[in-house]
Amino acid sequence: MTQTTAAPTQWNPPDPKQLPELRSELLDHYDSEPAMLSMREALRAGRGVIIPAVPGLDAEPAAVAAQILVGSERHRLSDAHLYYATADMTALALAAAATPPREKVSLDRPPAESGLIVFAEPIGGYVEDVGAALASTLAARPGVDAKVTTPIVAVSWSRWTPDAVQLDQGTVRWFWKRPGHGVSQIPPRYRGLWLTFYSPSGLFSGLAPDTVIGTMADGSAMTAGIMTSQRGHMSTPTLNWDNETMLAEGVGFTDARPDTTDAWTHVLYTAWQLMADGGRTRWTETEQIPRPRAGAKRDARQGVTAPATVHVVNVHTTRRPPRQRAAEDAAASTGRREPQWSCRWPVSPHRRDHCMNPARHAEGDCRHEDRLIPGYVKGPDDKPLKTGTTVHLWDHQPGDQT
Repeated sequence: MTQTTAAPTQWNPPDPKQLPELRSELLDHYDSEPAMLSMREALRAGRGVIIPAVPGLDAEPAAVAAQILVGSERHRLSDAHLYYATADMTALALAAAATPPREKVSLDRPPAESGLIVFAEPIGGYVEDVGAALASTLAARPGVDAKVTTPIVAVSWSRWTPDAVQLDQGTVRWFWKRPGHGVSQIPPRYRGLWLTFYSPSGLFSGLAPDTVIGTMADGSAMTAGIMTSQRGHMSTPTLNWDNETMLAEGVGFTDARPDTTDAWTHVLYTAWQLMADGGRTRWTETEQIPRPRAGAKRDARQGVTAPATVHVVNVHTTRRPPRQRAAEDAAASTGRREPQWSCRWPVSPHRRDHCMNPARHAEGDCRHEDRLIPGYVKGPDDKPLKTGTTVHLWDHQPGDQT
């Protein structure tokens, strides 16, 4: 087996006003046979986390699950409000998420019941072998000993219960595969939020076209150029379904290992918290970009039910970091994993527990929410930097990918 270094997938974020078109790409994709086949192969390879099953149905389980998952995600996106987090907003969410949310999961925390948010910078990522990355292709025997880095750059969400999908034949049962917990059935009474994480398409686009990455079913070489060409002919959307998870209503957060859906979930939930904070802190401000009339007609043809307005979320002007600090962070970031943010926020925001109904606090009949408080630098400006908290940067990169 040949050793090689796979260049990482780079993230070139779209212009915010292109988000409705990005959604249209995904809707077209989820109507296509390649989407079904790709999902089926991913499930066969064991990459699924939340798996639907229909007992007694005379069909291959992976094919049935793929049809349900793809159809559910298409419905989720057609109902999704659109959000774009700027580079500064993404970095702020990462800084604040250095500690997990302290409040319990609330279905009212997201800015809309269903949504799609695209981040200008990755909110995390992971490294895997080329063989695992090829698992969802139809012709995939790896021919190189290499690792690829995949960034996470967007998330869709919706409220979810196990009866969300109704079939004419049979009843859908849902199963959850979790590391260390095995496979368990999701109970019918479950209520929560479904999250789908997206990575950029074109996993091998950073490689030279003649780089051999595997073997085709007929024994011929599969190169990076062939993979890129095939994706181009299939009208591959900008984003690729990468992974999924769920947040159960009323359950608290725990510490997360880097490069996991738990870590990315902390960033997303923290971004929601920052967007919702309308008190004295005022972390964010939002610009709305309406959808042109011609695009609105396309949305109607595709069954889009949500408004097509794009909500561009940025750090509030009163809290936006100087451009020089943003440039320093950008120079230290790679574009393939979460960006550096320590120049813009040398001390990350911290969380303060806030009781929403103090009169009922003694009886325990109250709800608590986080309040994100700005960090501060101790000491005079002309002295060495001394921060009041320890910041752990999860931006470690493979040593051979510079």
